[in-house]
Amino acid sequence: MAHHHDALRLVLTTEADQQKASALAEQLIRRELAACVSFQAIQSCYRWEGRIEHANEVQLLIKTTAPGLSALLEAIQALHSYDNPEILHWQAQPSLAYGAWAAASINPDA
Repeated sequence: MAHHHDALRLVLTTEADQQKASALAEQLIRRELAACVSFQAIQSCYRWEGRIEHANEVQLLIKTTAPGLSALLEAIQALHSYDNPEILHWQAQPSLAYGAWAAASINPDA
């Protein structure tokens, strides 16, 4: 497998609660679409259907590779509890060791 040390992608999403966040994270790891998922409780304020909403959510920071990004995004959309989940992604410059570990952890064709 080719290593894409310079092509680590970070993906941010939120889930409704700790249990849903943990279940989503585990599925992404089991499917070898994510090398690591960090998550923490947050408070969000946003406009939804014309109203200002406040919610307790759990934010997930998912680490994947450029080749694994497409399959990861599809999986998040399919597994997420929200109809319209927040999904943001960007490129990161990992250390060589972390990038190699992440690349070895991802197998979007598994």
